[in-house]
Amino acid sequence: MNRLVIIIIALLFLSSCKGFEQECGVGKNNRYAENFGFEKTENGYDITLRRNCKEVKVLHLSRTGGKSAIKIPIRSAVCFSTTHTAFISQLGETASIKGISGTEYVCDPNVVKMIEEGKIVEIGYDKQLDMERIISLKPDVVFAFGVDNESLSGLQKLEKIGIQVIIVYDYIEPKPLGRTEWIKFFGCFYDKLDEAQHYFDSVENKYNEIKELPVETSPKVLVSLPWKGTWWVPGGNSFFANFVKDAGGKYIFDNESTESLPYSIEQVFGAASDADVWLNTNEKTKRSQILEVDSRLEKFSPYNNARIYNNNRISSKYGGSDFWESGIVHPDIILLDLHKIFTGDDKNLHYYMKLD
Repeated sequence: MNRLVIIIIALLFLSSCKGFEQECGVGKNNRYAENFGFEKTENGYDITLRRNCKEVKVLHLSRTGGKSAIKIPIRSAVCFSTTHTAFISQLGETASIKGISGTEYVCDPNVVKMIEEGKIVEIGYDKQLDMERIISLKPDVVFAFGVDNESLSGLQKLEKIGIQVIIVYDYIEPKPLGRTEWIKFFGCFYDKLDEAQHYFDSVENKYNEIKELPVETSPKVLVSLPWKGTWWVPGGNSFFANFVKDAGGKYIFDNESTESLPYSIEQVFGAASDADVWLNTNEKTKRSQILEVDSRLEKFSPYNNARIYNNNRISSKYGGSDFWESGIVHPDIILLDLHKIFTGDDKNLHYYMKLD
């Protein structure tokens, strides 16, 4: 299984880390996002970062800078995730991106062009992070996410020499609009909070309008594929399960968990035998390719009878899916795709494609 699939599985898992069974409440001045809050100050913004309902860090952003503050607007950034680049691009600040982890998986044509021109460089990932290259770029901020202990040690090295490293917790938001609301977080760094709020308000309105569209019969929905005999199923209150329910679908594994839960193939066979729609089949582009994962799936009723769609219609040359990139700032488009699928009017899909 290629790196893209591993990343997707990791995102599904990380989006539902333990600790979110309790109500965190939204962050200050937010409507959905739980893992950060912000407020304007006389000369900038104060941002509070939280993870699993616990305060992690308070950031002071100032237009005049200072010892304990990050000077804004920032002019250069390194991004550990293509979702970070999507937020930054939406704010019109693509030119500030100097390094990305996984450049081959980027879909944004403007960012791809900058990579091809050498204006954005690869900085590695996980244990292969190129710390010397990051240092040479002299970024104002490194936007990171869920790193292992070895990578964390390297990031601490960056902080010791004065490079600001900010771990972005958008990936553990359980609500689609909660993730999108992180554009306000990035808006503070570029001193474009007003633009970020205006954009979010527009997306929220469109999302909620689509959410109210009728679905005559709610289809039963199955998600993902097994991996080495285990089927990791998003919890019933997870990021993607909330997408399914907001679009009018009936999520088969409906529960209060925000965790991705491990099931055996046999358990999924029993629970999802009458699934009407099957979504997000990793990197597969044809129905027959599903059998490459496990031959037993040939006898799985949804393989033969359900309508199967994958979210990789827009992909990079090397398999990066734009669903996980620009989809972070366009949840309304994802929701409209799902609504079309659930109502049987699946023409002109944006992120999804039907597997025949």
